[in-house]
Order: sequence, then structure tokens, then C-alpha cells
Amino acid sequence: MRIDLDRVFEAFDASLDLIDDERQREVASRVIAASRDSVQRAVHDLLTQVAEEVNEAVAGAAHVDLVYGPDGLDLNVTSEAPGEREPEIEIAFADSEIERLTLRLPAELKDLAAVAAGKGGLSLNAWLTRVVGQAASFEERAERRGRRHGRRRKGSGDSLRGWIGG
Repeated sequence: MRIDLDRVFEAFDASLDLIDDERQREVASRVIAASRDSVQRAVHDLLTQVAEEVNEAVAGAAHVDLVYGPDGLDLNVTSEAPGEREPEIEIAFADSEIERLTLRLPAELKDLAAVAAGKGGLSLNAWLTRVVGQAASFEERAERRGRRHGRRRKGSGDSLRGWIGG
């Protein structure tokens, strides 16, 4: 999907029409034109944050990329067909393979996890094992695809891919 930023700048035209003084209108028009690159970068950063949130929310079922191309900013969405999705990780193990782990959680988080486990008809231990397994499987699949799906938030300007026209 092509992101048409020209519509953003056209929105300023209505504001410029409110300026009666021709000289002030010309100065304001030059300021808007000079700010074009900064506004485009701000829109890119905002959409990048939205894409990251979507990617986290859909957990591998789809992926959103925001890319600068020769014609401007593009939003690319790819999804996996239900048959193409990798199955959730199922771990089979014997009692002799079980290791004990002490996990410290805030009481409220433990209660939320216990409720989620109960809704799924699982014990808290079984639910936590499944959740850890799914997260590990997701990270492994993302790494194989060459994508980074960590929880670290990128700040403005941390990375930029693609072509930038001038």
C-alpha cells in the first residue's frame, strides 16, 4: 500500500487560505515546504511504531513492513495462509527430563496467569510451559526468517531501510 503523504501537505493549504496578508501567506508556505522532510520522517516514525505494535499483536500470523522506495513510503503486509503456519510447539518429555525452576512473579501477574490457565483448562504449570514454548518457537521462526521480533522499542532514527529520495 502506497502511503500518500501529499494529502498531508494538501491539508495545510486550507490553513494558508486563512492568512489574509499575502506576504505572511508566502512566508508560511515556505515554512511548510521547508518542513516537508521533517514531517515525512515524523509520519514514518509514527507508522513504524504502529507496524511494530501490529507485528507483536499478530505474533507471526502476518508481518507489516514500512519501507521507503523510489516512489515514496510503502506499507507492505504479508500473511501466512492457515495451512502454511507452523504448528504450535508441543514438547513431549519423560518425568526424568523435567527440571525444576523457581519463577518469581508479582502476585497480580501470577493471578492473571492462573486465570488464563484455568480458562484453557490447564494447570498454571502446564500453561506456563506452553507459553514459554510458544514464545521460544516464535523467536526461533523469526530468527530463521531473518526478522527481529524482540520487545525492545526502536527509537526515532534507530534504523532505516530502503531508498531515500532527495
